[in-house]
Amino acid sequence: MIPRYHFSRIPNDDEGREFVKTLKKFLNKEKYSVTVRGQGIREGESWRDYAYSVPICKSSHLRVYIEEKQNVDL
Repeated sequence: MIPRYHFSRIPNDDEGREFVKTLKKFLNKEKYSVTVRGQGIREGESWRDYAYSVPICKSSHLRVYIEEKQNVDL
């Protein structure tokens, strides 16, 4: 099985968000999909305020999942 996430602990700052934007720009979108999730929580926030997961805007880091799309003919 291929690992689902390939990048973790990307800082949720201008540089980290620019990295994710550039990754999405150059990824083969016909074959792969990208999902970005929050990781960690910023100081002064509580994870208990969120039922499912911490929103990206409240996360201290980002995690990038890259998955191969099913039934793709190239």
